Amino acid sequence: KSRTCVVSIYCIIACREYINDDRMVSALLSDCKPVVDSARSPSPPRNTDEKRIKVMDNRKTLLPTSFLPLARSLHRKSFHAHATSLHISSFTSRWGHSREERRDSSVDWYVSSKKQLDSIMNRENPQVQRRRRRRRRQSNEIRAHRDAFSAYTSSSNGVAEENGIEDEEDPSTVPLIVRDKIKSIILFVMPLMASNVISPLLTMTDTAFVGRYASDAVVSLAALGVATPLTDYPVNLFMFVTAGVTSIVSNGLAVREPKHDMERKVYGAMFISFVIGITLATLLVCFPDSLLSLLGVEKIGPLRDVAKKYVQIRGLAMPAAFLTGAGYASLVAREDTITPLMCVSLAAMTNVILDYVTVVTLKQGAIGAAWATSASLYVGAISIFAVLRRRKLFHIPPPAPSTQMISSSMSIIPTKEMCAPVMKFFAPITFLSFSILTLYVVLILQANAIGNVASAAHRIAGNVFTVCVLCGDPLVQVGQTMLPKYIAFTPKNDGKNARKMALIIQGMGYMVGIISASVCFWLLYFGASGFTTDSSVIACAQSVVLPVFAATVANIVSKSLYGVMVAMKQLSFLAGLTAIGTSSFLAAVVAINKYLGPDTRYYALWWCLFSYYGIAVVVLTIRVATTRLVNKERYLS
Repeated sequence: KSRTCVVSIYCIIACREYINDDRMVSALLSDCKPVVDSARSPSPPRNTDEKRIKVMDNRKTLLPTSFLPLARSLHRKSFHAHATSLHISSFTSRWGHSREERRDSSVDWYVSSKKQLDSIMNRENPQVQRRRRRRRRQSNEIRAHRDAFSAYTSSSNGVAEENGIEDEEDPSTVPLIVRDKIKSIILFVMPLMASNVISPLLTMTDTAFVGRYASDAVVSLAALGVATPLTDYPVNLFMFVTAGVTSIVSNGLAVREPKHDMERKVYGAMFISFVIGITLATLLVCFPDSLLSLLGVEKIGPLRDVAKKYVQIRGLAMPAAFLTGAGYASLVAREDTITPLMCVSLAAMTNVILDYVTVVTLKQGAIGAAWATSASLYVGAISIFAVLRRRKLFHIPPPAPSTQMISSSMSIIPTKEMCAPVMKFFAPITFLSFSILTLYVVLILQANAIGNVASAAHRIAGNVFTVCVLCGDPLVQVGQTMLPKYIAFTPKNDGKNARKMALIIQGMGYMVGIISASVCFWLLYFGASGFTTDSSVIACAQSVVLPVFAATVANIVSKSLYGVMVAMKQLSFLAGLTAIGTSSFLAAVVAINKYLGPDTRYYALWWCLFSYYGIAVVVLTIRVATTRLVNKERYLS
């Protein structure tokens, strides 16, 4: 019995030097019991070839279940000297009790054993002690990471659990089935397309009700026309919050970021969107005259009065518009597109009902339409945030950091660390949105400069093109949402699944682009007569069907690649490419005005727009093909 205990303790000391983990030592001490029992009982000993693998700090250490082979493999005399100095009698006396007494005294035995082992290890030289302290510190860091990342991440329907993360297969190593992934992308994209179609219906509903039922329909429609750039364009210009929230949530889920840390970042993005909404609301409510003067609206007249009131009322809903976009992105990043569609549909139904009440029943005209749209925006924001609160994805005030052991009261004002992640998207995404808006404004100005026929034809072709390319917007969110889990760093991630997923997204871009471009071609070539009866305008619109078709395909494919680049966090590259492309486009427009006549100028402008998107597609395709699609973030669970 004494020899068996000596061998057991001998091996524990050896493992103690190389492992430095209290729980592992406890496991080794617990294995002493079957060794001693096997020596005392007539039953045959355990198989000495059986081995158990423990993975610590990405290193595989083989610990034999039976300690005799390991004891024979060690040849350090100091271990034997230390082992023999133990009070063997204290250990063997504890094993002499009954089973019930041994079970009750097992904890005390572990404590006393650990104290004796520590006293032995403290006698070693300083170099060994430093090495042991360093390994113990590394082990504690790994344990801290494991504990920090043990909270459940949100599932695909957006429901976050609180108790822990179950082991999942690494998506970067699981074989990717193309057919199933295409099916999931289609199911993800369809609700987003419906949401993108429903959102512009708020303004179109106002236009329809005001044009048909307002007493001063002409003035009211003109007021809506001059006020829409002030009420709708700012939301599209500050899209960096939506892109930032999508990236924060999708990357956080991919790398299994602690739930509280991810909520804090989302809270910072929500706060920034609220501040932007309040700022724009203040400008629209307090300075509508100055803003309308910038658009060239006359200072005196009924048009100015109606447009001023419309801008002020719509300005009150700016915080709701920005918060709706941020909450919408938070749900979409969790691959939940049905809930945002339901919330947007509820807002659209509210707008229709209130438009009927205010415009048709109360005869308020454009003013009533403004109140209806503002109320519907707040309904959409409240519904989305009610879903987020019910799923415990948003809290006021924000939760404490996961590294903070004691939860203290948090302020509603976010810290710099909470706002910094979303502010990284401010410069590149805002510049990208501003550049695209500049392209469309230049096209409108150039068409107006050519003549009335080209201006009217561009009114038709430009609107059809804008509606058709909306089908490519969901592909940006597909790349931001579905790609991060394949490009997150893991020891076994070779980037093959990420590259295959990027090719699938790009292929979906070509498919959606060709379908949307075909619809655009049909509407311009065969349906232009439905927009006007002027033969010259119809002929001008039909003359640009080929470049509009090509520009639609290139636009949607470039959007699919934009999503991939944002998921790869290549924001600086996108900003540089956009700057070069915008400069080249403006230079080409100057050359067209200088060398081409009015008859071919409008046709050349559309080919110039296609070149902008086509070159972007080629450059981004090369960039994706030559870049290793693995980010530096890693699974820390």
